Amino acid sequence: MRLDFSVAVHSLLYLDENRPRKIASRELATSLQLNAVMIRNILSVLHKQGYIEGSVGKNGGYQLIRDLADINVGELYDLTIPPTISYARFITGDSKGAKVSDSTDISANISQTLTDLFTLADDDYRRFYHQFTMTDLKRDLHSHGYFRQLIHRQQENETLEN
Repeated sequence: MRLDFSVAVHSLLYLDENRPRKIASRELATSLQLNAVMIRNILSVLHKQGYIEGSVGKNGGYQLIRDLADINVGELYDLTIPPTISYARFITGDSKGAKVSDSTDISANISQTLTDLFTLADDDYRRFYHQFTMTDLKRDLHSHGYFRQLIHRQQENETLEN
């Protein structure tokens, strides 16, 4: 998975914690332990989508302009990890070099099989993330256990259903 989603979430939570102060990309980069250029690329996307505002110069920086309760985690995931992302780097085999007509050739067919599997998993991730807002992440950040409680409740419900 690309870091874009994690960078977006971390950045928004950091900006929220430091309201109303403007935060330089260099400060965010230090917090995220990443290159400032990578941070600015994600901040640019967040700016274009109306999550943050930014200004350049000596007194420049970024500020969160939306309430965390209004920011859906699934929308951030969709924004930063497009469904069209290529799974090629996760897949072995060579569908180009092998005879595609030979249905027993693993190398020729594994790419499509794994792409379908990864797509199903990605769809589940997207549905799952859409259940939460950034407020939920902040809640867990400040008192770990919020998501563990959800998992525990879900497991209890599954046990009761069986």
